Amino acid sequence: MEYTYSVTTSYDGELVNTLRVSDMLEAVSAWDKCVDFGDAKEYATYNLSDPTGKMYTKTFYRSGEVSVR
Repeated sequence: MEYTYSVTTSYDGELVNTLRVSDMLEAVSAWDKCVDFGDAKEYATYNLSDPTGKMYTKTFYRSGEVSVR
């Protein structure tokens, strides 16, 4: 099975987890569950990569600021 999507989680710049899946709906479902800074001290960054190389990034800061690219 080839994994074509990945969702990575980083806390304060350190990689915590990588989820690799072949199904787009499963990847988007995991991405949608990324809604806060989790266990990070300052910020959490979540990346969703698709097969074309496009990366979507969400960053949640402890201050409440949210950045989505």
